[in-house]
Amino acid sequence: MKMNDEELSTVLNNQTGSQIKLLHVAMIGSTNQYAKQLTQKEPLVKPCLIWADQQTAGVGKRARSFYSPTGGLYLSLIIPALSIEPRKVGLFTTSLAMAIVSAIKQTFHLIVDVKWVNDIYFHGRKVAGILVERGAKQSVIIGVGINLYEASYPQEIKRTAGNLLTAAPTNADRERFLIALVSSLYHSCFTYTNSKFITNYKRHLTLMNHQIQIQIGRSLVTGRVTDINQLGQLIILDDATRKQRIIRAGEVTKVYS
Repeated sequence: MKMNDEELSTVLNNQTGSQIKLLHVAMIGSTNQYAKQLTQKEPLVKPCLIWADQQTAGVGKRARSFYSPTGGLYLSLIIPALSIEPRKVGLFTTSLAMAIVSAIKQTFHLIVDVKWVNDIYFHGRKVAGILVERGAKQSVIIGVGINLYEASYPQEIKRTAGNLLTAAPTNADRERFLIALVSSLYHSCFTYTNSKFITNYKRHLTLMNHQIQIQIGRSLVTGRVTDINQLGQLIILDDATRKQRIIRAGEVTKVYS
């Protein structure tokens, strides 16, 4: 039986021990853009969840378009006045990736992979992405897009995008997943400084011991991944210097072997 939004909100608040305001819409341009506007309009005291069945202007990293049809789950969780130490940003984002991994396993009993920093892969195809942005008044916006099941994808992403499921989920499964996901993300916001999850993160990391190319600003760096440190940062053996290098932020653009 499908829950209404009020019932969903009650379950979410019981799971998180918080009072999360739920805004559920059938269609929206971008949940993150709406979340930003919301933080500018009014001072938020309590967390807020914007959940859409479809996005018409979904945005991913580097302002790239994120295909968001009705077969997915799209949300933005606003956490008001959340302070994140600059040196622990990597720890925060890797913890969010593990929150998604955990919710997927809990709901669908599936094991997925992680591509540093926080892209989620299943059978070699991307099924989920995270975009973390700052809202007004020191709020943090966690945007998540997950491909649950879509019969076909546009030509330009056909080779890289994939489905988490082999058929469209029931309403009950979608709601169970939403509750597990938001609960997991919410708790990660307040427990990420405990880096114990990094050990599990490494188990799911697809890049370990692989040769990669990574974009850092306008520069391209190549090297072999050797580890993830306790701050969630990537450690590589740099091809140019033949020395170990810590990558605090960047985007892996190629995986060679």
